[in-house]
Amino acid sequence: MRRKNRNDYIWTTSQGRNQEPNMQQEKIHFENLNGLRFIGAFMVFLFHAFTINREVWGSFFESAPFIAVRKLTSIGHYGVNLFFVLSGFLITYLLLKELKERGKIHIGFFLIRRILRLWPLYFVIVLFGFFLFPYLPFGIHTVHEFWRYSLFLSNFDEIINGSRDSLNFLTATWSVSIEEQFYIGWALVIGFFQWKTIRSFRIFFLLVVGGSFAFRFYHADNPAFIYYHTLSVISDMAIGGLLATLVFERSGIRIVEELKKWQIALIYLLGISFLFVSHKILPGRLIAFERLVSGTFFAFVLVEQLRARHSFFKADRIPYFARAGKLTYGFYLFHSLLIYYLCKTFESVNWNQHAAYFILYFFILLFSNSLLSVISYRWFEKPILNLKRYFRA
Repeated sequence: MRRKNRNDYIWTTSQGRNQEPNMQQEKIHFENLNGLRFIGAFMVFLFHAFTINREVWGSFFESAPFIAVRKLTSIGHYGVNLFFVLSGFLITYLLLKELKERGKIHIGFFLIRRILRLWPLYFVIVLFGFFLFPYLPFGIHTVHEFWRYSLFLSNFDEIINGSRDSLNFLTATWSVSIEEQFYIGWALVIGFFQWKTIRSFRIFFLLVVGGSFAFRFYHADNPAFIYYHTLSVISDMAIGGLLATLVFERSGIRIVEELKKWQIALIYLLGISFLFVSHKILPGRLIAFERLVSGTFFAFVLVEQLRARHSFFKADRIPYFARAGKLTYGFYLFHSLLIYYLCKTFESVNWNQHAAYFILYFFILLFSNSLLSVISYRWFEKPILNLKRYFRA
């Protein structure tokens, strides 16, 4: 029996019931990641529910209870960071699996699969926002520029025009644009270098993390660059990619498997506390460390959900979370649009002066967004996603 080399693609046998992904033909399913997807989407949903169009609500919105709730939901935007880490992990793991089984990565098929996942619903929102929304009730013409959105450069348009435009549901597409930019760049690099070892992937991801940190450090005085610029954000996906190489080899993560429940809870407590105070404890150029710390924390959450034997919770075991995780793309893209319409509707009928109306608004928003996400997934997204099976190497 030959000795295992750190660069070999050797699959090790699972030591626990739910410790490895289930492999059936060409599909991989990681338990608890659907639940994490929904947690990330719901974090963003809560954050936006209490911030977008907040000016329509009466004086009750500045009362102590609502201020307290807004503080609790203020870290919801980190749900996007969680998405980025999760996306980098999953895509990298699939590419490593393809490289192990086929000896090479089919870049064309990789890009087509990403197109089938991201493009259809993205362009539904973009086309609606530019060409239909302005002519509907409560509609306005956006100052955003369509050509940037059509080329998946909406994050740059947000940097340029975001502060001058109240059309928030187009803003939500910025993260999709960054993912598409990263995947295209990633595919070109992989295709050019034709990597065969995990070590090559790790070097690439470490360079991305380092370069992204340097970019944030240099632009620390520009909040729009820090939050929306591709070079600032891609470290999250690179951290997810690094984690995928570790999980694929089972190297460097064994300590997580054996963590005790109280140790896991303590790390969660420290990580979540950091999300609340990051801007206070990282002034000036130190803000460059924010994504490095939060991305590492979310990488821990991911591997803990996958491998820890003594977790105090598993995301897929929370009722409906695993099922809801499949709906998160629509849940994420639709919610800002529904917030806009519901806020304007409540304001137009003067249902915006009492806390009870906001509670009603919140539950209508949650129900309508969930329903629209189900409809979108079943009758629009899923039929398109089924085409991905024709583009697997």
